[in-house]
Amino acid sequence: IRRLRAVTGLRTQKALAEMLGVPQPQVSDWENDRYSSLEISSLVKIAKVFRCSVDALLAGIDADYDRIGAVPAMTLPDIAVVAEGDVPPDAVTTRHERAPRRPEILRWLSRPKDLGDPQAYGVEILGDSMLPAYRPNMIAIVSPELEVLDGDEVYCQLVSGERVVRLVHTCRGGCILRPYNPAHSTRVVRREKIEAMHVVVYSRACDR
Repeated sequence: IRRLRAVTGLRTQKALAEMLGVPQPQVSDWENDRYSSLEISSLVKIAKVFRCSVDALLAGIDADYDRIGAVPAMTLPDIAVVAEGDVPPDAVTTRHERAPRRPEILRWLSRPKDLGDPQAYGVEILGDSMLPAYRPNMIAIVSPELEVLDGDEVYCQLVSGERVVRLVHTCRGGCILRPYNPAHSTRVVRREKIEAMHVVVYSRACDR
């Protein structure tokens, strides 16, 4: 439960307890193995919050059961999608200490089979700065754990609060953020003005 809570961006036991409608100490008891077993109804409620199977909750509990193959070694949940310009899910850390604001999750996407980053999230494109590669309402799937390389498409989060999808190239003292759409200008941003930069690994059309 602690692993899946971290993966889905629920930073505190209290946040999970509120979603489940149970006292926070009960979540603490679950995470610290103070229950010999959980009721099936509790397992189902927890699995629904995490958007995973009950088997995913049991992964790693019993090695013999895992070897049977009924429980994958590591089952990651679906990917949360937030709007471009909104804060990323709480699981994504930043350099600055401040109280995080949980973003509005617009929808959930099934996870690509080869995407193992547990902190991956989706960004729904709102503007036209990345036309023709990204149209409004398309979704960019972002991986915080990948190293950013020259030429990568990134979701860039600036200290000012602005967040944009751009093509990135490093330059002395900072980065060049280039849109695909020539109607928008290229920007040079100093390193200290960049809060975080996460690599875009996939794009998808948004079904409405």
